[in-house]
Amino acid sequence: MNDPVIDWRKDSRSFDTVAELYDTYRPGYPGFLIEYILSTTTIPKSGTILEIGSGTGKATTEFAQRGYSILCIEPGKHLVRIARQKLKAFPKVKFQVTTFEDWQNNEGLFDVVISAQAFHWIEPEIRYQKTADVLKPNGHLALFWNRPPPLEASIAQKLNRVYQEYAPELVQGKPRTYEEGVQFWIRELEKSKYFDLVEVKRHPWVESYTTQQYLGLLNTHSDHLRLSEEKRRQLFAGIEEVLEKEGGRLDKPYEAVAYIARKRGPTASME
Repeated sequence: MNDPVIDWRKDSRSFDTVAELYDTYRPGYPGFLIEYILSTTTIPKSGTILEIGSGTGKATTEFAQRGYSILCIEPGKHLVRIARQKLKAFPKVKFQVTTFEDWQNNEGLFDVVISAQAFHWIEPEIRYQKTADVLKPNGHLALFWNRPPPLEASIAQKLNRVYQEYAPELVQGKPRTYEEGVQFWIRELEKSKYFDLVEVKRHPWVESYTTQQYLGLLNTHSDHLRLSEEKRRQLFAGIEEVLEKEGGRLDKPYEAVAYIARKRGPTASME
């Protein structure tokens, strides 16, 4: 199944308009996931990392704290401002405010390329070739997301009725199921002529949100940001009413999913 139609530049840059909200409400990444990526890619302590779409540095911080040199590519100037402030104690972390597509790269410099919650925003025709170009021989690509499985049935039904009333375009015609979304990147990497898929790691976890925290989170989602202010106001009022009747909290499930792939080359071994 193909990606949905996306205005790559416009939709991905919408996050920069809500940079503070993004930093406050978007979840971070479990420490075990970072350790899994480091052990699977076998990056040395002196290794260099390129991060595509570093946002406010939620994933960056985890790798910086472990002593790695990181070059962060991020087009959102407000996102970068927040990330720079958070990571000012780590001189080996550098930022370039540009898209990965426009970035003028030096080929073959990096041991690992990481992309947290961002690789789907890269234009499909250059995703893999340019990533492979910047990696050293036998370098690795690590893609990871906090993916949200469906909510518990009763609360999901109540929220779905609110969406159907105020923003039906957000719940109608979904391009693929949750599991199809997870499997999409497995198929993408397996058919890539630039990488061999090494391993996929999946781990469920739960984040608890107050009503206002959950509305703050929704205000960082690109599809919700595309709504008109009036439609978003009505939608959020309906969601708030549902959640307050449920005790003013929502336990939202996540699944941390990481895909590790090795750059193909004459010396790369097959799994």
